This record gives sequence, C-alpha cells and structure tokens, in this order.
Amino acid sequence: MLLAGGRCVIGGALIALVAVMLGRRPGLRGNLVPYAALALLNVIGFFGLQTLAIDHLPSGYASLLLYLQPVLTVLLAAPLLGEALTPARLVGALTAFVGVAVVSLHPDRTVTTVGIALGVTAAVCWSLGTITAKRVRPRVEPLWAVALPLVAGGAVLSLVAAATGETSVDWSGRVAVALVWTTLVGTTLAWLLWMFLVTSGDVGRVAVSIFLVPVVAVALGWWLLDETVGWSLVIGTLLVCAGVLLVNVTTTPQAGTGTGAGTSDEDPVATGRQR
Repeated sequence: MLLAGGRCVIGGALIALVAVMLGRRPGLRGNLVPYAALALLNVIGFFGLQTLAIDHLPSGYASLLLYLQPVLTVLLAAPLLGEALTPARLVGALTAFVGVAVVSLHPDRTVTTVGIALGVTAAVCWSLGTITAKRVRPRVEPLWAVALPLVAGGAVLSLVAAATGETSVDWSGRVAVALVWTTLVGTTLAWLLWMFLVTSGDVGRVAVSIFLVPVVAVALGWWLLDETVGWSLVIGTLLVCAGVLLVNVTTTPQAGTGTGAGTSDEDPVATGRQR
C-alpha cells in the first residue's frame, strides 16, 4: 500500500509539473467535487483495492478481474453517457463475464473469495472513474484531472499504510527499480495516455486499447513469477479478450442524450491551450 501511494504521489507531482510548464490551470473553483470523485474512484478505489487484490491472488488472476473494467464501462456508458449499446457489445460483455467466471471458479487454493471480491470492486471503481472523467471533460483540464487525484489519493493510501503499520521498506535494488518503473511507466505515462483516450473518444471503444493487458500479465506471471497456467486460466483469458474485442470491434453512432457528457473528437491538448 505504501508503494502504491508513493508512486501515485510522485507520478501525480510529475504530471502537475508538466501542466504548470504548459501553462494549464487546474480550475479548482467549482470543480472540487469532480476532483474528489476522481481521487476516490481512480486512485483510492482502484489502486488501493488493486493492491489488496494482488495480495490475495496470483498476478494473472488479479489482472483478469481488474480488466473486467472495459466491459463494465461499456455497460455503464449506455445509461450514464448515452453511448450506444448494440447487440454485439452486449454479447461481448457477457462473453467476458463468462471468461471471468471460468477463471474465478478455478480450484486453485491461492484464489480466494476475498481476492475475487477485491478485484471486481476495483474494476467497478475504475469503470466509474473512467465515466466520471468523461463527464467532467469540458470543465476539468485533462492533465490536472490526472495529477491532482493521483497526489491526493496517493497521500490517502500512504496514510492508510502508516495507520496500519505497513511502512517498512527493504530498499533493495529490485524494490528501487520496481518503484521507478511503476511510477514513470505504470502510473505517469499510462494514466496520461488513458486520460487522453478517454477524453477524446467513445469510452466504450477506448477499452479495446487495454484488452491485451490480461494476456500479457498471464504470460509474464508464468515467465517471471513461475505461476501455473492451467487450462481454465487459458480458456478464461481467451474468453475475456474475445468479449472485450467484440464489445469494441463495431463502429457505433454517438448518441446525444443532452446530458452534457457527449463525446467529442476535438484535440484535448489544443482545447486546453484555448482555455
């Protein structure tokens, strides 16, 4: 938890520095609630629960559950953002759910009910955070929408670690490399790219950009961590990826519902300069 909080604070501070250098303003007046919601969902909910889930599950299983997020986003984007929910997307969502079920019901003793619950809840938080980021897009500068929630949420996670006594760190070379890698690549770069995609297109279709992550996690877990890859995990992985791909493979018209959260093809960077 301390590692998760620390990398969020450092990554958020780096993004804030970039925003200041580019002359972007956070626009705090009237936007404290959106910033707080993003910190609660994307950082405290997602990063915090993800950290706990990884403690209860092998990395491959945890990744599959966490990356249920694209499917949840497709389902929630229809009522909350007015995006079209086609039969193909619905079938894809159900296919991915079946894949998660296949993985979750695997009789591996290292897979716990608590771990499954934490992983699914983390995915729900991430999905709601993605939709929130889309809804507040016209009002909140994208760079600050990443930076401030990361700093604030990371500080909360660090305080939780301190309150539970989880503050001891063995600063070996591997830990230092892990901190640098997860901060610069897994947090700073990844969330910048994700926010850019979310704020510049249909959030349901954007999910296709991450559907290969569970496959990569399973492969790396087998290669680097000596984790067992059984047939149920392989089949579940294929079903999840097939479902998410089917959800995003068809082009759908944008649905204007008058919610003020419609999608836009404008360049968020250019728009940020204008503001």
